[in-house]
Amino acid sequence: MPKLKRATLAEQAYEELRSQIVSGRLPAGQRLLADQLAGELMISQTPVKEALAMLARDGLIEGASRRASVVRRFTPEAIREIFEARMLVELDALARGIAAGRATPEFIARLRAIFDAHMAAVYKQSDEALVDAIRLDREFHELIVQLGANDTIASWHRVIQRQTQTIRNFTLKSYTPERTRQEHSAIVDAVAEGDAEQAVSALRAHLAASRDAMMSRAPEDFPVRA
Repeated sequence: MPKLKRATLAEQAYEELRSQIVSGRLPAGQRLLADQLAGELMISQTPVKEALAMLARDGLIEGASRRASVVRRFTPEAIREIFEARMLVELDALARGIAAGRATPEFIARLRAIFDAHMAAVYKQSDEALVDAIRLDREFHELIVQLGANDTIASWHRVIQRQTQTIRNFTLKSYTPERTRQEHSAIVDAVAEGDAEQAVSALRAHLAASRDAMMSRAPEDFPVRA
């Protein structure tokens, strides 16, 4: 097997740390030390520092230029801004995609398959399945944005999505299966019917409910590990 290049190691470290942040294993306020992370990941500090720089670029951590970084804490105002951005992108992509005929039977089948897999993971109520549920929720919304047929906007939206899931720091207790099922199902059904107005309304209601749920839990209440 060829030796991995440093850039590849940095990308791998980035993906692993991002996954831990999004899942809540590295919660808001958690200090991230390059030397400690390098030991845990069994690689040198250089690719770890590169990974931390990428996480800072995505708005998931703060202080990457100093000795210690921390997982970002999101203020109520930041949460409102992030969801305002998501609504602008997702609602526009959904409306334009349906109007342009891009919500094909193949697209609808893929959206429904992600929805079904997402709910199957949610109802398992296990820590392992929770990781899959978080990933599938992200894929559901990213697929909707693909209807807009704009790769630049889709790339930007992926960054916003990661910030959203960092805010939530999902746990089995905070995840709301029934609300998730009802709201996602309403979106899928409206898209399947080709009803752009209803689909946009359902997506807007879902994003607003998610925003309000996050706002109800102050970022300062998130657990912090020493």
